[in-house]
Amino acid sequence: MLEANELHRRFVELMQQPGLIRNLTTDIIAYEQNGVVAPASVNDYHPQNCYVVSPLTQIIYYARDELPKVESALLRYFCFGLTHLLEWPFRLARLDRLQVLNNQCLSTNFYSANWRELNLSALREQALRRFPQHALMLRSLNARQHPDIIAQARQDDWLPIISRQVYLFLDREHWWNRNNARADDRLLRQPNWSFKELDPDDDTQMARAEQLYNQLYLEKYSLHNVRFSANYLSVFSRSGLLKLFGLFHQNELLGVAGLFGVDQTLTAPVVGYDTRSPAKMALYRRLMAFVIRYAMDNNLELNLSSGAPGFKKLRGAEAAIEYSYVYVAHLGPYQRAVWRGLSLLTEKLYRPILEKFEL
Repeated sequence: MLEANELHRRFVELMQQPGLIRNLTTDIIAYEQNGVVAPASVNDYHPQNCYVVSPLTQIIYYARDELPKVESALLRYFCFGLTHLLEWPFRLARLDRLQVLNNQCLSTNFYSANWRELNLSALREQALRRFPQHALMLRSLNARQHPDIIAQARQDDWLPIISRQVYLFLDREHWWNRNNARADDRLLRQPNWSFKELDPDDDTQMARAEQLYNQLYLEKYSLHNVRFSANYLSVFSRSGLLKLFGLFHQNELLGVAGLFGVDQTLTAPVVGYDTRSPAKMALYRRLMAFVIRYAMDNNLELNLSSGAPGFKKLRGAEAAIEYSYVYVAHLGPYQRAVWRGLSLLTEKLYRPILEKFEL
């Protein structure tokens, strides 16, 4: 994997190209503080923005897509009504007038080891000098992997906003001791099946990879997920920011797994498969077996994001509550009140729902 600062410099350079992510309208800039390069997204409200830069999309529109997973009909209808009740107060508070620091525009952002030494207050002051009207946010923090950053954020008066529950693979032995993990691993050795790194200069492969991702994350889950273009998959693979593997059955590309990592941590922001294939082909199991095996063989911590909680826990994943931390002390009283109310709401209402229904 690339060294963290080099990775982020390349990321900022590539993201100046328009349309790489189809539902993203934001400016990508970079700060440097204490030798750490921190990319940042800077935007205001845009109706097509995905949740990686838009709290409004995540809290209101994506949440509505998730509500069918809530088993209690009463709770489901209550939460659906609550999203409509909160939508306009949130818009008036301009929640999407936002800088997200260290934003890699993926479902999970990663923090390099250098962040343990970074002065968050100094970075915050640097960001606010440039965009004094924007709230600041740090996404994808959990107490298991980021206790030092969370401690700094709390000390500097950042507000915690609970975002979701994620699943971590941190212990090779804990994974390999699970019968499900060993059974999945055997799928990787079956004849007529193979994983191959895709060619970023092959337009047909890149278009097929985009199609497979869309079948899973957009058509099956939510149109508010990140919409990677084939061009994104190509240029990020060619630049070394993304390792893109294809799952082939008798030379037919049926699945894709894109790996992104910083330092000793890995995630798979690009996963997709032919959802029209028979379930007995076990395409999702094969993809996850490959991703987990890749991480374990390379001694990497794996953050497998949210979703499929039962599947991941049966293979040794550890659940962790994920937070975004926001800094709003410089904003007006109404905006501060809305953000503080949101922080309280996620702790008192959303967290119990997350833990009960494992969203």
